[in-house]
Amino acid sequence: MKYTFILVATPGAEPAYGSDEWKNYAAEYGAWNEQAAKAGIHRGGEPVQPPERATTVRKEGDEVKLHDGPFAETKEVILGWYLVEVDNLDEAIKWASKMPLVDNGFGAIEIRPS
Repeated sequence: MKYTFILVATPGAEPAYGSDEWKNYAAEYGAWNEQAAKAGIHRGGEPVQPPERATTVRKEGDEVKLHDGPFAETKEVILGWYLVEVDNLDEAIKWASKMPLVDNGFGAIEIRPS
């Protein structure tokens, strides 16, 4: 079964980009990616730009409206996503809990069946 991992965190919870702590954190993601590839579960994934770069599309009546920024005011923002293929939700939870975002306590992963 395929599951999408949606990575979310409060801005600034992760190490500062380019810092030594960030480099270690990025290396942890490299290791997770290698393990997932070796296990044959990794199907795709990408980081996404911050909410300030977003454009939200809504329709009001017959008119399409565009809004800069995120679709909702939230404390946590979406950082990226992964698509994995595993046997069941329990296995998806096991893999999500090993991701550096969760393992280091910087954020959460929402798991959705695909």
